[in-house]
Amino acid sequence: MKLLAFSWSHRCSAASAREALAAVPVAKVLSELKERGAAEAVAVSTCNRFELFSAGRPGAEPDAAAILGVLSELAGARVEPEAERREDLDAVLHLFAVASGLDSLVVGESEILGQVKTGYETAKSSGLTGKRLNVLFQRALYVGKKVRTETAISAGAMSVPSVAVQLAESIFGRLEGKSALVLGAGAMAELAVKHLVARGVGRLSVANRTWERAYALAARFHGEAVRWEDFPSALVQADVVISSTGAPQAVLTQSVVKAASRARGGRSLFLIDIAMPRDIEESVHKLDGVFLYRLEDLESIVAKNVSSRVEAMAAARRIVEAKAAEFDAWAKSLSTGRELSLRHSERPVKRGAAR
Repeated sequence: MKLLAFSWSHRCSAASAREALAAVPVAKVLSELKERGAAEAVAVSTCNRFELFSAGRPGAEPDAAAILGVLSELAGARVEPEAERREDLDAVLHLFAVASGLDSLVVGESEILGQVKTGYETAKSSGLTGKRLNVLFQRALYVGKKVRTETAISAGAMSVPSVAVQLAESIFGRLEGKSALVLGAGAMAELAVKHLVARGVGRLSVANRTWERAYALAARFHGEAVRWEDFPSALVQADVVISSTGAPQAVLTQSVVKAASRARGGRSLFLIDIAMPRDIEESVHKLDGVFLYRLEDLESIVAKNVSSRVEAMAAARRIVEAKAAEFDAWAKSLSTGRELSLRHSERPVKRGAAR
């Protein structure tokens, strides 16, 4: 075993484990692993998953116990029971499927490819990638692009923010005349804003800890920027709140929501939390007239998306499997003295062969 992968995702792990890992900066994970002797490691952290890929030094295997120990220590929780473990070819297949959008909550979504790239570039800049992981992740990015180019997996594909907006629309029937508050100004929040505007939301407000980012995002879509300290007051007028801040702890607490509810005159408030770690305390659902939806509540909408993509998913899997087999052959050749060369073609060729 030369390649080891641990995965915590919406498919296999409790939200509590994913939330604990999501709260740990990737740079901190890499720093600790490097300090404790890890040879190669790449971490990918998103709202739905945490992935850790590791390769050992030549002739040595990655230290699984050490990796899980570091992650549990940093997360402040025992995360090993929730992990899916994969080795060698299985790990390659998994990474290529992730990069292709096959393992996403929303099949075919495009954001994951950029998130894999960010994870790889962060590890590379930290000095934690060598030959094996450099080739693996460069190949994963190639496969992700190939799948999207050669199959229909991304045709009409949704994203987590678009599913959240679709949920909001299903709640109200239509969003015209409704007031929406978006907490956060990052990539996911921006997508939520775009979809709200496309669906004709009546009034749009954006709040972020950095006022300039909230103002810039709101201005682009003719919305209103709200200073962070003022967003509890904005809850009084909002019909729906979509939260994606990246904060390490909840920003919408029961006490904040309760205070806003008193001033709403009995109007229902719908909260959609697409952040990981979670932005909204679970206890808010106990309040009268307050309805909380989280990532796992989007699955019924996602299921319809999956059912319409069966053929595209099958085509994508064929590409993933073929390219994973190529990489596996290359990886095995490293110990033979006759290293194969990977290229963007249908099969690996021996180094020095005609091109």
